[in-house]
Amino acid sequence: MQRIAEPDSLQLSFSKRFPSVILASSSPNRKALLEAGGTCVTVFVPDADETKDGNTPEEVVTHIASRKIDAYISSPLFDSSKVAIAADTLVLINRHLVGKPQDRDDARKILRELSEKRQSVITSAGIYLPGKGKIMVTDRADVIFRNLSDDEIEAYLSTDEWIGAAGGYRLQKTGYKLVEHIDGDWTTVVGLPLKAILSLSMS
Repeated sequence: MQRIAEPDSLQLSFSKRFPSVILASSSPNRKALLEAGGTCVTVFVPDADETKDGNTPEEVVTHIASRKIDAYISSPLFDSSKVAIAADTLVLINRHLVGKPQDRDDARKILRELSEKRQSVITSAGIYLPGKGKIMVTDRADVIFRNLSDDEIEAYLSTDEWIGAAGGYRLQKTGYKLVEHIDGDWTTVVGLPLKAILSLSMS
């Protein structure tokens, strides 16, 4: 697939609705996604339990995202007058969940498994809206990878983009070169389901 040109209309619409947010996440991808559209981002790094518990993949990511936004809401830095967002992302392939690679060897294994296959990227976001409180939203997008050669995988691993990325790749940087097609919202793949958040906040 081609590189996604930023900002796109979704990012711009999001920044109009949310000109500034507290981002309860250490993810540089999520921060860049928001800032590309013009949203002013203040980062809060949550100290939250990321245990994978739940009966479905959606429950797993929802529980983690919920604990992350709760960590911000219960912190001394919580400001009830400001919008805050936390999120968690997991990749589902062959009926098992894939998180962040533990090391380069693990990232290589994950990318080989993803090659020429369809994966589901599930992202849940916990949003604190002044006057409304905490709201949860979860979205899923399917990603189809190209048939990756060993040389292509090694070249991508050398970029270090896999570090800290669910599924071992970052769509916004050069990871898009690994992908053949996306069915769904590309921002869900990056780690913040902007379309779903906008729809929920407008209701």
